[in-house]
Amino acid sequence: MQSQRNHSVDRKRAQRRESGVALMLSVLLLIAVSGLALSTMQTAASDGTVAGFHNQEQIAFYAAEAGIADARAVIRTMGDRSQVPAYPADFPNQAAPVALSQSSEFVGGTRPRYYADPAPPIAAPIMYVGEGTQCTEGCNMTIGGLKYNHTKWQINVVGESPSGDQKRLEVVATRLLAVGY
Repeated sequence: MQSQRNHSVDRKRAQRRESGVALMLSVLLLIAVSGLALSTMQTAASDGTVAGFHNQEQIAFYAAEAGIADARAVIRTMGDRSQVPAYPADFPNQAAPVALSQSSEFVGGTRPRYYADPAPPIAAPIMYVGEGTQCTEGCNMTIGGLKYNHTKWQINVVGESPSGDQKRLEVVATRLLAVGY
């Protein structure tokens, strides 16, 4: 009888120890799952920030592309190879940039913009840089008795996002001009 009581007391003590271990394991598991949840939340938040930076860079790039399109239109109106656009009359400079889109589409009303590169690698942001190779086989580049050739024009433009991110683009565009002009 005594041994049965001792045995039941030992069983109760073992159950108490086991219930303490179960509680401890539950708390440790809860801490581990909470840590994992916090890590996941931080990763999601940082991914959103990185995506925002990438979006601003894309906006700046697209603004610069709009500037390239505008510069090509300016080149099409030039009369000869020595002509350089007047800034900002023919093409916008940094002091008078072209703003794109509607201000209501951007927080704070600041819009993407573009302008001629203030520090181009050549003498001017838009200028003639050389002749293309003469077409000798299979083409007729004569119009009205004049021979024409592709001329190369270098364009240097800066696009800027509303947050101030900048993208510089350098493009060589061509235009047909009379040879010996």
